[in-house]
Amino acid sequence: MKLLSGFILLVGGTFLAVAWMCWPQQMVDAHRYAPFTATAHGRIVDGWLALDFDPAKLPKDSRRWQPYATIQACVLVAYAERGRGRQRAFCGNRFSFSDDFRIDNWDTLAPGVPFAFLRDGSGIQIPQMRMSKRALEWLSTHPPYDTFMLGKPAPTTALAALREQYDRPLTFAIASWSRTDTGIPLRYDPRRPTLPMPSGIVEARRTGGMNRTISLIVTLILGAIGVFAWRAGIRLLTGQSGVLLWALILLPLLALPWWSDVLPRMLRHVNSDAADIAQAMLDDINRVSRLTASAPADALLVNGERLQWTRETGFYADSFGKLRLRLPQPQPATPEAAFIELQSQAREAVGKLDAPARVALFVRLRNLHDAGHDDVQRLFTPAAEATLRDASADARARRAAREFLIFASGAGYSDDQLDHIERTQDGGATVPGV
Repeated sequence: MKLLSGFILLVGGTFLAVAWMCWPQQMVDAHRYAPFTATAHGRIVDGWLALDFDPAKLPKDSRRWQPYATIQACVLVAYAERGRGRQRAFCGNRFSFSDDFRIDNWDTLAPGVPFAFLRDGSGIQIPQMRMSKRALEWLSTHPPYDTFMLGKPAPTTALAALREQYDRPLTFAIASWSRTDTGIPLRYDPRRPTLPMPSGIVEARRTGGMNRTISLIVTLILGAIGVFAWRAGIRLLTGQSGVLLWALILLPLLALPWWSDVLPRMLRHVNSDAADIAQAMLDDINRVSRLTASAPADALLVNGERLQWTRETGFYADSFGKLRLRLPQPQPATPEAAFIELQSQAREAVGKLDAPARVALFVRLRNLHDAGHDDVQRLFTPAAEATLRDASADARARRAAREFLIFASGAGYSDDQLDHIERTQDGGATVPGV
């Protein structure tokens, strides 16, 4: 009975959630945000990805933890109001996690609301995840579910696999240099300056989505279906009738404004599978509008265990991590332009190395490639070409550069192409794929 009633309540609750969003939520938001007339510029002073994972939810003996985790971006924003510095935290859209989830292109909390990690001295964002201590301990003590796409030797813990998954410093550098941090424009009620909201959210919720007449019609239709299914589920679950039945039906509906959080919790007491499905469905429904504001101390996992990825740590610390990079001004307008600028600076830096250091660099890049760590090699192809082309360069450095281009650059060099480059002294040779 719980199984059946749980899924009937899931259907009814989902219809009610959509009905609430179509018209009542628009009216509430329009009224709530009407007084938000004051503006401020919000500066992102901290940014992280909150990885919400509870090991207790895993099936017994299961190591595939990713489908049981969710992830969302959070920021701490500083702004000034009448000369007084204030801070507010925002957490945005929530997504199901997976072992191929990308974070290098994550640049919004919600549509119209920017997101960014903090940057290092060279203007490259520093990806950061936060999780509970319990989640960190589980990941640190259990083997990974799969290591097929990871390097060799394979990581021995799920935490090591997670670190390797996002050890992509060049990918983050390209994304960072081609993306300007603009902060977050804010609006607030002058009577309540401590409760600002991003301007993009305020404008979107003031105007709403569909035509309000159409929204009202859709609400009535979906609401009727939702109430019918919700009543059937409550009746099947409790066996009640009459006034008591209607009380059991209507009392939970007072929580409709917070339905995305309340419905899964209610269903978990009836049917955990239905609760998981409800959470996933409501996350999808609210994906374009979900944003929570809080005091900084109350933000999701603000004090959680931290994982950071920097150029100076990880597999590429002694190659890409040793480059002294300078964020160009103005910043490149496209990822392609950012990559070209990074290649130029890498070529300049490698050109200043002595022969042993160049040999060590190209050997290290080849060893990384052989081990399955290929994020940075394409950055160094112009530097290797320049070394090969330089008749005054040490023979060992030229040989190491040649072997790197053939075996590790990923650009498909042939001996004939490299012979041509080596004979070219004007610096104008190019190779397809670079």
